[in-house]
Amino acid sequence: MFTKIFIRTFPSAEECELFESILQTKWPDLLGNTEGVTFQAFRNDQAPHISTVVWEFPDEATQAKIEELIQENIVRFTKTLSPKTLTFSGKRIMYLKT
Repeated sequence: MFTKIFIRTFPSAEECELFESILQTKWPDLLGNTEGVTFQAFRNDQAPHISTVVWEFPDEATQAKIEELIQENIVRFTKTLSPKTLTFSGKRIMYLKT
């Protein structure tokens, strides 16, 4: 399992909400028949101007495909809204569930 995390800090909560609404509109169609991909979006009420998105991919090829979709369809919105963006990518080495 491979993971990519985006933490985007927007100038305002309103801009963050706008970006999240774009994600909610675009990703269901863009993912289409992609299998084994998980998309999760998180928001902290104490920091409503920060958007955190966690992707999980079954393999590196699928991750590359989704990252290409991000470049083609999402990056233009981040360029317009100008959030500060921190990313992390890695392979899961441990998973615990109770």
